[in-house]
Amino acid sequence: MGILKATEGKLLVDGRDAFEERVEVKRLIGFLPDEPVFYSYLSGREVLELSAAMHGLDAIDTMHRIEPMIAQLRLADDIHNYAEDYSRGMKKKLGLLLAMVHEPKLLVLDEPTNGLDVESTHLFYDLIFETAKQGTTVLFSTHLMDHVTKLCSHAVIINEGTVVAKGSLVELLSTFGQASLEDLFLRLTARPPQS
Repeated sequence: MGILKATEGKLLVDGRDAFEERVEVKRLIGFLPDEPVFYSYLSGREVLELSAAMHGLDAIDTMHRIEPMIAQLRLADDIHNYAEDYSRGMKKKLGLLLAMVHEPKLLVLDEPTNGLDVESTHLFYDLIFETAKQGTTVLFSTHLMDHVTKLCSHAVIINEGTVVAKGSLVELLSTFGQASLEDLFLRLTARPPQS
C-alpha cells in the first residue's frame, strides 16, 4: 500500500491505483495483521479513540457507534485496561475493531482467528458476516480451509506466489472435481517428492 511498487501488474481498489493513489486507497481499507501491536501506555479505548481521530472522525461519536461491537466481542469489561496487557485473543479482537473503526469498503484480515478460543472465533465470525451483509468486502488469508468453507463465497489458492486457482467455492470444487477445498488445496500445492 505505497511502500513497495509492484514490479509488474497493478492493484486497484475501488478503481484506484493502490500505489499512485495510496492515500485515498488507505481510507478505503481496514487491515488486521496476524500479530497486532499497540502502544504500551494506551488503554483499548484510547487506542480506538486515537485511531478514530487519525481517520478524521469524532472520537466520542465513533465510540458510541462501535460500543455494540465492543460488547459483541466481549471486550467491554477490559476496554479501559492497557491494550498491551491483553491476551493474544483480546488483541485480535481490538485489532479487528481498529480495522473497522472507519467503516472501510474493504476489510483485509491476516490469519484472523489465530489465538482465538472457540467462542471468540464464533463471535468473530458473526461480526464478519454482519459486516459483509452491510456491503463491506472481506478478504482474509488463512491456511485453515474449513474457515474458508464456512466464511467465504470465493477463494484464491496461491502456491509459491502464483495464483493456481480462483473462483467461487462451488466452481472450484466442480471444475477440479474435488470433494473438499482442503483436498483441492493439497492437490494444487503438492510438491514433488525429494530424492
